[in-house]
Amino acid sequence: MYKLEPQNQLLITKKSIAKILGAYAISDFSFEPISEGIANMSLIIESGVKKYMLRVYAQGRKTDEDIAFEISFQDYLRTRGIPVPAIYPNTEGKELSILEINGKRWQFILMQFVEGKSVTIHPAPELITELANLQARMHLLGMEFIKVTDRPKHLWIDLHDSLARKLESTPVKDKDVLDFIARVKSYNYPLDPNLPYGYNHLDIDFDGNVLTKDNKVSGIVDFDDLKYSPLIVCLGYSLWNILDDEGIDAMRSYLKEYEKVRPLTYVEHEALPHIVLFRNYVIGIVRLLLWDEVTPIADIENILKLEKEIPLISF
Repeated sequence: MYKLEPQNQLLITKKSIAKILGAYAISDFSFEPISEGIANMSLIIESGVKKYMLRVYAQGRKTDEDIAFEISFQDYLRTRGIPVPAIYPNTEGKELSILEINGKRWQFILMQFVEGKSVTIHPAPELITELANLQARMHLLGMEFIKVTDRPKHLWIDLHDSLARKLESTPVKDKDVLDFIARVKSYNYPLDPNLPYGYNHLDIDFDGNVLTKDNKVSGIVDFDDLKYSPLIVCLGYSLWNILDDEGIDAMRSYLKEYEKVRPLTYVEHEALPHIVLFRNYVIGIVRLLLWDEVTPIADIENILKLEKEIPLISF
């Protein structure tokens, strides 16, 4: 899969992976890169009868402290019943490993391999219910986690574009798309400082970060976007995905099931349509950034359609 910063990815070879796995005393192995994710590199590792998931972080994207914090949050969720894969310590007993390969410093983690599909098309109603409940529980735990960390916390002032500037040239020259990009660049929605906050995944959906097996959630992965943020932003992003894939009724069902665990406040209800619209803008720009000759034009046409529909939806 295309990466947003391909120049900052590790060159995957048998030799480079052997050096990485040496940190875990794994010498006999096979590996297979996987296509999910636009930021970091992930590979399935097989050694004997065991399977692992290896993540190699893009060069210079995160500090060691940021990744260690991401790991600690995953550990916190896992010990409280959220299906998050375990992270294996290296031979020095550390969950985050660091090595120099070809003169560059690389960060990586080795995780439990979780069986399941990373993309679930048309999830069943009971699966939508389960994920909505899980996300609400994660948000409550994310609020709790504030008390166990002393990291600096900053309120989000607004929602605004930070990706459109990466479009060096517009792959789709249609006037509607050019106008869309201009609207994205000018969009700004101020966030109420009274919104409930916590540490949030910010990318929970059935299109890559939620593994499912036998019509159940088997794992929640990829905490790369973890941030102290309004809970409603994380929920709004997920609702956009359900809306895009499954339609209004499924989105409303997700929201209803979520609120059985964590009811929204008045200010959250007020902000929700704006957050879903903002997510539509973000995904539209991401799709244009990842555009290639085989991308169906429907990918952007549906974004334009949703832009008109979202403000009219009763949440």
